[in-house]
Amino acid sequence: MTPLATSASRPTVGHLLRTVAGSFWLILLLTGSLACSQNSQTDTGEKRKLKVTVGEIKEVSLPSRGDGSSELIGTSDNQEVVEVSRQQLAPAVDTLKRDNSGPAVFQIKGITVGTANVVFSAKPLNQTGSGQTVRTYVVQVVTK
Repeated sequence: MTPLATSASRPTVGHLLRTVAGSFWLILLLTGSLACSQNSQTDTGEKRKLKVTVGEIKEVSLPSRGDGSSELIGTSDNQEVVEVSRQQLAPAVDTLKRDNSGPAVFQIKGITVGTANVVFSAKPLNQTGSGQTVRTYVVQVVTK
């Protein structure tokens, strides 16, 4: 003789719904936290490593919008180690219109031995603030 299942041993509909709802909220929480961690990575921009010797200048090019609505800025967190400047290209003599569709070229110069973070950011023209980070370089300056 087999024992009959009683209502006490079978899960109720309410219990099943609570289990499913709890699992749903757990999945939603995990998905949300993963999305936040991915957004925080993209906010800091793309991170790259760069090695230069003292006195060496390396050029870095970044894509620019070309519509003139924003500007790209390069800054170093340790100007004693790394100097950042923007290469300004003069337009050809016979052109009347300046074309900003090409990449923005920056120069990174190693000053003294050490490490510095160089951050490139884009911000709308005539606005204050640091703008949105486009790319970050961890620059290591070494001796020759």
